[in-house]
This record gives sequence, structure tokens and C-alpha cells, in this order.
Amino acid sequence: MSYASILVHVEANSPSSDARLALSSELARRFGAALIGVAAESVRPPMVDAFGGAVLIGDVLVAEEEQIRARLEAAEKTFGTHSGVEGLTTEWRSAVDLPASVVAQEARAADLIVLGRDLERLRAGVYQAPDPGEVVMAAGRPVLVVPPDVSRLSARHVLIAWRDVREARRAVVDALPFLAKAEGAHLVEVAEEADRDVASARVSDVVGYLERHQVRAEGEVRVRREATTADEVILAAEQSGADLIVAGAYGHARMREWVFGGVTRDLLHRCPMCCLLSH
Repeated sequence: MSYASILVHVEANSPSSDARLALSSELARRFGAALIGVAAESVRPPMVDAFGGAVLIGDVLVAEEEQIRARLEAAEKTFGTHSGVEGLTTEWRSAVDLPASVVAQEARAADLIVLGRDLERLRAGVYQAPDPGEVVMAAGRPVLVVPPDVSRLSARHVLIAWRDVREARRAVVDALPFLAKAEGAHLVEVAEEADRDVASARVSDVVGYLERHQVRAEGEVRVRREATTADEVILAAEQSGADLIVAGAYGHARMREWVFGGVTRDLLHRCPMCCLLSH
């Protein structure tokens, strides 16, 4: 199993996007994959004029869409002229629409999605940048979430945050291309002291599964000492020298937004290293 196509979100005039594109290009080369660039931005709903400014609103929307199309063209140029894509098989996709929706839809053409974890950009709103959490819950593909300005992912050492649920099992399978090339995988379950023996049996099963896939793996059950389970997972990754965390994404829809479990939420918002998340 390998990644045959990688989809990366691209923006023009963004250092974080440039770093993410460099990382994605190197991954495409490593896996022999095609690289698909995608950009999207949506027109913001206008403020309604109670005194009937329909014509003015229409003019504003047309002008905004023209500006968006210009930015999308600039993103395409950024993608096509980036030094990392030279020699790769590439494709380009763009749309004037909500970014998360576009990325999730275009994921039909990819094995892996690469998105940024740029909170300043996300604060600009869902009209300008895809929310990684929304994408991972909707796309049906693993999402590699890259912190700002991270331009390289060795994945020589990988930390798997294990929990005995469907999403974690899906994440392990989705990460196999990375795991197969890694020097070692460290699988960790954070459990209560009373559950240590049962958790150890679960972890041993997963380690055995990975070894049958020729993945060098070791397992560990940790009783939480840090403030949160996510903190314990991040600490374990740092101690094992991992620059990639693999985890299941847990959440459910509430009205128009996704509500995430604590570990997923924390990894999405503040993990200092790349995370591969699956739902």
C-alpha cells in the first residue's frame, strides 16, 4: 500500500502555504505520487441594507468574486512555479466556494490530504481557509495537518495515539505508507491505572498487526500524568523523537459545526508537530 496521489491546499503570498507545498512535494516524491493543488475561497454573505441597496450589494459581490478569482489564479501560479513540484505529475483544482467543502469534494481524487494548522488564517473565517477538523470529518480520507512554517516531515519515527475505537483503527491503516517507511513506530494508549492490563493486551494486538505488515513497532501504556491526554501524547512523541502523530479523529455534528473530543480538539489546535488524522 502507498499513496498514489496527494492533495494539498495552496494559497498565494503565504509563507505557511509555501512551507506546506514544499513538504507535500517531498512526500509526493517519496511515495511516487501525483500532487494535486487545490485552492478555494467563498464570497462572504453581504450585510443586508434595510433600505433596499440590492443593486449596490450586487456590485459588491461581483467585485469580491473578481478579487477571489484573481487570488485563485495567483495560487495556481504559486503551485505551478514552486521549485518542489518540478518533475512531479501535477494537477490543479480551484473553485469559488467554501474551502472546506471544496477540499472534501476534491479528495475523491486523492489518497492523502495536506492542510495547514494556521490559526491566524482560520480566524479569518471559513470563507478563506479550510478548517482541518471539518475536512477530516467529511472527506473520507486521512488528513495530514501541518503546523505553520513546517516544511519537512521525515516521519522516521511515528507516534500512534491508540484508543480502541473505529477511528483509531482506521487511522492505523491510513498511515501504513508512512509506517512502512519509518524506522520505528511507537504506539501509546493513555489509560487509567486500573485498566493497565487490559490496555496492554490491546496495544500488543496492534503491535502484532503492524509487525505482520513489516512495520517495526513497540507499544506502551501510559497512565496520564500531564494535564490532558493530548499533552501526554505530545510528550510521548517528543520523548520518542517522533515528528508525526497518527490518531483517530472523534467528533459529531452539532448544528453547523463539528464538536470534537478533547484529544482531537487539542491536536487540531496546538500540536507542535504534524498529525495524521482519520475519521
